[in-house]
Amino acid sequence: MVAEVRIEAACGRLVGRRHGDVVRFLGIPYGEPPIGQRRFARPEAKAAFARPFEAFSFGAAAPQRRAMPAPIGRMAGLVTEFSEDCLSLNVWTPDVRGKRPVLVFIHGGGFIIGAGSQYPGDDLAARGDVVVVTLNYRLGLLGFNPFAEVFPGDERFAANAGLLDQRLALQWVRENIAAFGGDPGRVTIAGESAGSVSVAWHLVTKGSQPFYARAIMQSGTLSLFYGRDRARQIGAELRRGMGLSHGPDPLFALSPKRLHDAAAAAVENHTGVISRPHVDECELGSALPAALAKAAKPVPLIIGTTRDEFSFFTDLPLLPMKTGKAEMTAMVARFAGPQAAEQIAGLYADDRRGRIAFGTDLVFRMPTIAFADNHAAAGNAVFSYRLDWEAKGPLARLGATHSVDLPLIFADFMRPFRAVYLGLLPDPRRHELAVRMRDHWLRFVRDGRPGADWPAYAPEARTTMIFGLKDRIVADPEAARRAAWQGIDGFAT
Repeated sequence: MVAEVRIEAACGRLVGRRHGDVVRFLGIPYGEPPIGQRRFARPEAKAAFARPFEAFSFGAAAPQRRAMPAPIGRMAGLVTEFSEDCLSLNVWTPDVRGKRPVLVFIHGGGFIIGAGSQYPGDDLAARGDVVVVTLNYRLGLLGFNPFAEVFPGDERFAANAGLLDQRLALQWVRENIAAFGGDPGRVTIAGESAGSVSVAWHLVTKGSQPFYARAIMQSGTLSLFYGRDRARQIGAELRRGMGLSHGPDPLFALSPKRLHDAAAAAVENHTGVISRPHVDECELGSALPAALAKAAKPVPLIIGTTRDEFSFFTDLPLLPMKTGKAEMTAMVARFAGPQAAEQIAGLYADDRRGRIAFGTDLVFRMPTIAFADNHAAAGNAVFSYRLDWEAKGPLARLGATHSVDLPLIFADFMRPFRAVYLGLLPDPRRHELAVRMRDHWLRFVRDGRPGADWPAYAPEARTTMIFGLKDRIVADPEAARRAAWQGIDGFAT
């Protein structure tokens, strides 16, 4: 039987529903609609509800390309409604009474796709006796564009508005979560892929630091930001190619799809996704990623990657990315010069396996090690991991690919299509791995440490948990290649 649960929070009165061991409050607006002249601007906090808000269904996701037809998406539990009025969040709690630790999970998707609804929090909330929060934020050019660089002083544009949306959601959690049975002083921010990049930004920006006490970064760091020069270059191309020489007003008349199509046509020379966060030298200073990591908020951190991250991008056409060895070598050359680039490239064969290893190290693994090194060297508790479990079913050829951690952490991720990752047959050993990982994550959310069997990381030993059907602790598992990458640091180009 589904029972309604009523609470009163700083944002007003809300009505949720109990489903088994968990109370769900879905689709709660945390920001005013970023529409009209505010579609690219800093978000504004939502005014308090004038009447009880019935939080029974997920809010619309930010405008984006559909991952699958709407009827199939509904079967998968995905949001199938898209709207610029997308600033909402979801809360799962065992009980609205009490003072539990809180996990805020930021979804990934390359800053162009995704929604908080893809990560149901029922299992984690009940298993760990914690409050789980997921959220939507502006995606694509609505949330990530260089227009503030192109039109300085125009308050209708904010750099990295999607990240500012996330910060506003974290502020909402600080002000309201006690009414849901959560402890605002024990908030862990976590994310995967673009969500992990977002967590890194929150760690190093002063404006976000009051709103959390712990952090988890899964497959992504600050290195995936554009540098400011590259953002300005893209902005200049957009201004020319989109006919903005007389001002930005046309940007407010285009539909999200036409906005995306016009931008894609205007920018011909780019790597991957145009709409990516960038260094604005206001929220995020001009220092390189490693130096920024040294100045991150001193909080306990879980950080890691999967073993074969880059196979997701070489083998699947979901996100545009140049994956040839020559292109990756050129990217390293822009960071470190041609001689160092050739030395690095020589570590990898020019075949599929070699390109996957090269891309994984370039985009994910080596920046993750550098972030862990610097955060640990600053005296913080760091827990490093690498996930070696290989996908089954249709994704089996991709190995331990990007995002394969998600169905292990979230019991209902992609249900009923989890077989894409997990295969059709029951696998008790994989189930045991998933339980171990969830328990580690939940211990960290509760206590700031993932358990006695996972030792802290130090730059001298680089002790790392290798998750697999049988877990193991390894010192400096990437030692041979890591030494060659030492000191290579930069933003995406």
